[in-house]
Amino acid sequence: MKTTRSELIKQHIDSFPVLPVTVTRLMNVTSDPECSVKDVVETIHSDPSLCLTVLKIANSVLFGRPQKVDSVKMAVVILGFNEVQRIALTKALINSFSKLAQKHKPFVDRFWEHSFVCGIAARVIAQDLNITPDIAFMGGLIHDIGKLIMLETFADDYDLERWMTKVSNEETLHEELQFFSFTHDILGGQLLKKWFLPENLITAVAYHHRPAETTREKGLARVIQLADILSFYCCNQGLLEDDDILPVIHTILPDVQSDWHVLGLPLEDDAITGWFNWLLNNHEQGSNLKDHFSA
Repeated sequence: MKTTRSELIKQHIDSFPVLPVTVTRLMNVTSDPECSVKDVVETIHSDPSLCLTVLKIANSVLFGRPQKVDSVKMAVVILGFNEVQRIALTKALINSFSKLAQKHKPFVDRFWEHSFVCGIAARVIAQDLNITPDIAFMGGLIHDIGKLIMLETFADDYDLERWMTKVSNEETLHEELQFFSFTHDILGGQLLKKWFLPENLITAVAYHHRPAETTREKGLARVIQLADILSFYCCNQGLLEDDDILPVIHTILPDVQSDWHVLGLPLEDDAITGWFNWLLNNHEQGSNLKDHFSA
């Protein structure tokens, strides 16, 4: 009997590599209420590549340090245990798709460019709305991870131009469901669940195209949904007329302002324009961060 596409994806998720030993150990260490900076530093020191990434992130403009951070211990103190854990998880995710990145380099490079720009967009939006910015950054960064699972599973049928380089909307999500039995957002949530990532991240990623359908993390899911669109057009400015993002937002998300206001999140046109202009001026931070995680 021929294996269905739904079964193929489930098999791929089940066979996906477990977290690296260092990351698993770090998650266990940081979940201990009696965990110390020394414990975290000793765990990170077992992975020189992770040490370098943590140092680079601590020195990045994302954290705006006036003085150079020159030790892993200082980096851990500055970043905090949760942020260090998220850095390790993100690095592990990126490394998990390294073979795919080599095989489809131009498309996967564009994928990660969009993902990192989405991360910094989600972070700046969340900061203005008093939503935890570090969680928003990681949610924005990994929101489309399900697309890479699709590409690995259906290498011959997954049209890179069609699925990897265009903004997702109701039509493309419906087509994904018809073609592959899954949509990339739900698939991403399943992968994160396998890796025991926090529930708020799993929910926000799984529902970033359908925030109204979840009873939890609606605010975070809506931040990532908006950041996704802003980052796509930031990376594809030629698709906009006069760099005006508002007509696009109101076409793709016609009820965006009323939906946000129901959650008590103020959202005005000026705010959307301000976030997009900030992104246009600062999107190179995303490329810099990608380089840090690739170290």
